[in-house]
Amino acid sequence: MKKLIITLISLVAVISCFMAFPAAVKAAPVNNFKITSGIDTSKSLEITFDSNKVISGTAEPGAQIAINIFEPVAVNGSTSYKLIRNYNIAVGSTGIYSQNVALKEGSNYVVVAARKDGRSSEVRTTIVRKNKVLKTTLSQSIAVPGRSNW
Repeated sequence: MKKLIITLISLVAVISCFMAFPAAVKAAPVNNFKITSGIDTSKSLEITFDSNKVISGTAEPGAQIAINIFEPVAVNGSTSYKLIRNYNIAVGSTGIYSQNVALKEGSNYVVVAARKDGRSSEVRTTIVRKNKVLKTTLSQSIAVPGRSNW
């Protein structure tokens, strides 16, 4: 019974992800969609101590921006992703959007998607939030690379 419940929960989570982000459909991109701060789009993984990040960017006026944050969940040796936070923004006439997003400690799988008139674009990344104890420990340590002649 326990395995059946876990399987059903995993199945619902996977179906929800596919409904929210249909990867099989290749639509034309949303004009001017770009993330300008908050996420380094040249990296697939970022590490931070911050509990929040402000994600800002541009897209054509009238586009809908969805910022979804998932956490990895391991069940019976396979990993699925559970939606933990969702933010929706309508891009105004300036073509600029900005949203403060909360991060949990550990891995945060972030998907920023823009949609307008059947067109879509998205950026995916993982942001790993480290805990404050590690930050405090590192800030109190002295690391000297190589040899020192002090």
